[in-house]
Amino acid sequence: MKIINAEIEDKNNILLLTAKSTSLASLLAKADNKYIIEYDNDFLPNKYTKIINQSDYFENRYVVYDRKNELGKRVSLRDSTKTCEYSIHPLCRDFFSALFYMRNNLDKNPGEIWLDANKVAWKVKYRVVDQERLNSPFGKINTKKVRITFQKVSSEKKERSDILTNNLVNEKRDLYFWFSDDRDNIPIKAKYAMKPFPIIWKLIKYEK
Repeated sequence: MKIINAEIEDKNNILLLTAKSTSLASLLAKADNKYIIEYDNDFLPNKYTKIINQSDYFENRYVVYDRKNELGKRVSLRDSTKTCEYSIHPLCRDFFSALFYMRNNLDKNPGEIWLDANKVAWKVKYRVVDQERLNSPFGKINTKKVRITFQKVSSEKKERSDILTNNLVNEKRDLYFWFSDDRDNIPIKAKYAMKPFPIIWKLIKYEK
């Protein structure tokens, strides 16, 4: 069943992603989410904004990264008790900037990324594990299959999060991405193994 339509744009050092549930899926799990990542070179975020309207879960917050002092400064516009400061790794990224960094650095095989997932620090490792030929909007193409694993580093407890990002970060489950086997490394497909059914993303349209 098609659950969510997601669009992502990379322009002027800003990643903008919107995710809306389909009309059928909204009967089960309604989602109308927006993510804005303002980043420097190499997709290192300065500010990460999340506006989540998801069934019974809502967020309107942003995090500003003070890398010099290794601090994340989170401001919640819905619930002031969620506003806080916390320790970060100086090279930490959010979920989406981490994926864009990985896409541009598949030559580092294996590679490693530090991830900030709602105050919890994770070490993310990725490795090209196979080559497969897949259907895509460009026809049948060769792809690189990348396995992504997660290791929790900090002692912070996981907070509830949205369905597209931090809930996918789990030491017991791997995430797989298939990128076009060329210099563009276009994300063609992704798969996250969970019960009772896996979550699968497929590229529908791509503009350069």
